Amino acid sequence: MTPRRALLPACLLLVLLAATVSVAAISRLVVDDDQAWGLVLETLQKQDAISRSRLEAFKARRAVEEAEQNIELERLFRDRARLALWQATASDPWEIRTVMAGMDRLRQDVAHLAQRPQQAWTALEQNVALLESYRDKLRAITSQEVPERFRQALAPSQRSIDSLSTEITALRDSLALEATPLRNLAEQLDTAADELQEAMAPAWKRYYKDSNPSIFAASFFRYLHEDIEDWKLWAGLCSELLDTAALQTMLLEGLGMGALAAALVAALFLIGRRVAARRGVSRLTLGLVAKLAVCTAAGAFFTTLAQFAPFFLFTLFISIGEILYAAALVHLSRLSRDASRDGQRPAVLWPTWRLFALGLMLESGRFPDTLSGPLMAVVLALAALGFWKRRKATPPDQRLDRAITGILAFALPPLAGLSLFGLPQTAILFASGLFYVALSLRFAARITRYFGRREIERRHGRLPLFLGVLAGAGFPFFFLACLFLFLWLLSNQFGGENVFLEVLTTETRVESVGISLQKLALLLLGYYLARAFIALSAAFIAEMAGRRRSVERGAKTTLLTINTYLWWGLYVVFAMSVLGVSLTSVAVVAGGLSVGIGFGLQTTVNNFVSGLILLFGRSVQAGDTIQLGDGQGVVKEVNIRNTEVLTNENATVFVPNSELVSGKIINWSHKDPSVRRDIAVGVAYGSDTAKVRELLLAAAKECPDVLATPPPAVLHWDFGASTLDFKLRVWLADVSGAVTALSTVRGAIDRLFREAGVEIAFPQTDLHLRTAPALEQLAREHTAETTRLLAAISDRLDALEKQTRRQPDGCDGDAKKGSAP
Repeated sequence: MTPRRALLPACLLLVLLAATVSVAAISRLVVDDDQAWGLVLETLQKQDAISRSRLEAFKARRAVEEAEQNIELERLFRDRARLALWQATASDPWEIRTVMAGMDRLRQDVAHLAQRPQQAWTALEQNVALLESYRDKLRAITSQEVPERFRQALAPSQRSIDSLSTEITALRDSLALEATPLRNLAEQLDTAADELQEAMAPAWKRYYKDSNPSIFAASFFRYLHEDIEDWKLWAGLCSELLDTAALQTMLLEGLGMGALAAALVAALFLIGRRVAARRGVSRLTLGLVAKLAVCTAAGAFFTTLAQFAPFFLFTLFISIGEILYAAALVHLSRLSRDASRDGQRPAVLWPTWRLFALGLMLESGRFPDTLSGPLMAVVLALAALGFWKRRKATPPDQRLDRAITGILAFALPPLAGLSLFGLPQTAILFASGLFYVALSLRFAARITRYFGRREIERRHGRLPLFLGVLAGAGFPFFFLACLFLFLWLLSNQFGGENVFLEVLTTETRVESVGISLQKLALLLLGYYLARAFIALSAAFIAEMAGRRRSVERGAKTTLLTINTYLWWGLYVVFAMSVLGVSLTSVAVVAGGLSVGIGFGLQTTVNNFVSGLILLFGRSVQAGDTIQLGDGQGVVKEVNIRNTEVLTNENATVFVPNSELVSGKIINWSHKDPSVRRDIAVGVAYGSDTAKVRELLLAAAKECPDVLATPPPAVLHWDFGASTLDFKLRVWLADVSGAVTALSTVRGAIDRLFREAGVEIAFPQTDLHLRTAPALEQLAREHTAETTRLLAAISDRLDALEKQTRRQPDGCDGDAKKGSAP
């Protein structure tokens, strides 16, 4: 058999084997395809079941929420109707304020309820996302070649998807319809709130300007009866509303939240009290902290209760909380008191707090004005009498307390008259303002004293922060800051915050510059803050100069001067920005004044620029010794316009800065206060020069102001006419003490030379005269005249001598004759 014939059966066998394998693979592929499509259909059925179950659960949950929402929406519409009725009958700003509080709370409830449809919409969108995933899978499957026997099995899934889409669309429409009433209610509340807000400021203005019938009017009792009936009607309406279960539940919820807030505040104060007790705080301070905690916790209770209680009780509860907070402020102002000194202070804050509390309760409790007017008049009159007695009993050294009691004693009687004649609300407002003025004065005094104590501690190594604030701001700054803060608080308490802000922001414009109380307050506070920053920066500069010995003398003063002008320059820029001054206008004015400055103020401008050159160039600094003509002086201060120099004769000389910049300056202590001086000494010819040198060096060593480096030196300076001239050259530590040091050295030289027998020679002059004919002629004439005069004098003397001799003899003869018997 040939090889070709032998291969033929093997090929046939291979073909048969390949055909057999192909048939088996095709059969297995058909079986696997049926299983895969079965799994796909099973997956679609499971996804359909999940989507439908989730949608059914959403619909069930939505039905419950919709029922609850309908109940809540009915309550909101009922509250809205009640507020609309209350708004229609509101006759004064206190009632408007009450309605606004109710509106704010109702708006919060509507906003909270409006979140439920939004949350439901979010949950529905999750179902929509699941349905879209289901739809995408079905679309991907149908896009392939589906066997005919499985195509009919996909039709139910498609119908289920369409049914679910229809249900979701209906739910979307339902949610949109449910959100419409809430949206409309929210718009109504916003409109009503805007109307009330616009009506608030005019209502407060009318309230404090309109007068009630005074007690002396004939219609007083008729108005009093009507006001009492109205108040009874208001109280009865509040009582009827409180009988409803919903409002009682609301009130109980507010009581619980208020108790929780009070407990939290009390716990914080208790922790602080324990920490203070561990640090050794006095029992008096701990007692004040306990009282402060009680007032603050009670205030937190009523303030929180007002947020949850029925809206018609909001003003009453919030006013009680504000009264308690004011009492806490009074306790706070007494925390750092000195028991020995403050125990003698008159009671000022508590009596004024009682006036404030009484007035606020009368206003917030809606008591009849015709009744509260005479009541406040009597109380104010009695309080004025009490303050007058306290002023007399206050020691004269307590000037602040005497001033406060005096102001109250003289201010309260007019307020009593104002209340008596029909304006009790205005009297109450001003009496409350006096309380906050007294509280501001007391707080300012406490803060100033506190910073004073911190300054005492600073002297023991503390940083000079408190010194800077205290020295720059001081009592006026703290008083004004506290006063504006408390006035804003007063406007909130009596509902006139809009009026207060309107008064502050009302501007009077002069071209581009606007002036208002708010801007004036900012300028005043900025002024004291600039002073505080100047003092604070000066304290830090002084601290730095004291720690760093390498700082040159005078650099500290230069930095202080630059610091002062820098802060004031910033304050000027701040003031211009606050007032709205246009920089273009400033440039125009400066351009117009430049001509006048060039002619009339050129000397002043020259001195100003020269002062800046001296400050930054530091050629002349405070403490330098400069030459002034034939004398010297010490620079006290380099100002912008001139430089103050104190001469050795204790005279202050004001030198224009331009002279120091343009002229020649002899600065003996510039960068180095040491100076060289020479002492000239002349000794007699023949003296021992080595001994002289030794004595001069010894005299220099006896002066402590003479520097050892460079060492003193003795120079044989010259041969004088009658002396050997020496110079003692010494270096002195400070030029300001040069005169005293040289005097000490000269005294030592004189003493040492006398002890050593060294003669300090003095100048001698010999006069030699030569003869001449003219001189001889004058001499002869003079000699002849002198000889003649001498001869005449000699003759007269001889004659006088003879006469004197004869006179004694004659006297003796007469005596003898007279004595004979």
